[in-house]
Amino acid sequence: KQLVTQLDKYEGNLLNYQFETKAQTLIKTDNRVVGCKALHLQQEIECYADNIVIASGGFTGNLEKVTQHWPEDWGEPQTGLLNGTHPSNDGKMHDSVELLGGQTTNMHNMWNYAAGIVNPNPDFDNHGLSLIPCRSALWVDHKGERIGPEPLITGFDTRHMCRQINRLQIPHSWQILNWRIAIKELAVSGCEHNQAIRDRKPLTMLKNVLFGNKTLVNQMLTESDNFIIADDLQQLIKKINLKESTYPISTKLLTTTVNNFDAMLKMHKKFWNDDQIRRILSIRNWHTDRLRTCYPKPLQGNGPMLAIKLNLITRKCLGGIKTDLNGRVLDNTNKPLAGLYAIGEAAGFGGGGANGKRSLEGTFLSGCILTARRTAQYI
Repeated sequence: KQLVTQLDKYEGNLLNYQFETKAQTLIKTDNRVVGCKALHLQQEIECYADNIVIASGGFTGNLEKVTQHWPEDWGEPQTGLLNGTHPSNDGKMHDSVELLGGQTTNMHNMWNYAAGIVNPNPDFDNHGLSLIPCRSALWVDHKGERIGPEPLITGFDTRHMCRQINRLQIPHSWQILNWRIAIKELAVSGCEHNQAIRDRKPLTMLKNVLFGNKTLVNQMLTESDNFIIADDLQQLIKKINLKESTYPISTKLLTTTVNNFDAMLKMHKKFWNDDQIRRILSIRNWHTDRLRTCYPKPLQGNGPMLAIKLNLITRKCLGGIKTDLNGRVLDNTNKPLAGLYAIGEAAGFGGGGANGKRSLEGTFLSGCILTARRTAQYI
């Protein structure tokens, strides 16, 4: 009640907030959308307005719907897919729009991530954490071979990474790294794992960047079964296979993979004939990325060895409800459905697919603001 009172004061009593309420379906009468049916504290209610704006987010919290719209060129959806959003992003409003004759488009264009782990403190089924995977780690398949032909490195082509890993048709992949890389490059998406940023402590954040975030790595090693640490590679392989009996890593293959990589790095840099190393050296030309990317050194002999077991994880929808430039939802003849609008991720951040198949990190919020402002101005 206190929150509602504060909001009413700031908004001039123009808004009514209905908490603990979930929209279910839209209501259409006389060829105009006039409201929605909703569930409020287990009781069905109806809400009406002159204009209805759908701002319900995407559908990647509904893994059944994700697999239904899975990109065809990725192959069959992997088992072990994690939910990186929330079950409330279930796509029910997308379904309701289709029932009224409205269009959804580009639903197969999803911005999923390749580096998810099971959330050690889950809030719902298949709850995942999205890692920002270490660039200097070797990304290998379930047998211990590097995934290619192009090396998988974060910051280059996220969609390609997801496609290549999904095509393996194994529920997981591995990153092999050492302590030096982990404390410098590992990050986890979400405010609970970025307290220095959340709590506005710039000195702590700078310290973590310059000297490594040992607290985060130790937290993951303590809480997550997806993180494994050992003194050397052979012990690491044994620990991996103790935990992963279904798809054991080949001692011979992974040892050869790591030894070949290290042997190259022990040579003079003019002989570093590896696309991953070339890309890392290129990344380090940028001052901000240089702070978060290790200078190439052999994996073995630079601190304890680590392995991280990774799954594909859902995140954002680049497709969605089709609209015109004023946010009006379009029917199957590309004419507006009277009274109905869609904005933000529900509308694929603009029109049902303004980003195409890929997007730059940081462009999602701007699409939400742009579509909301334009739609509000038009109304």
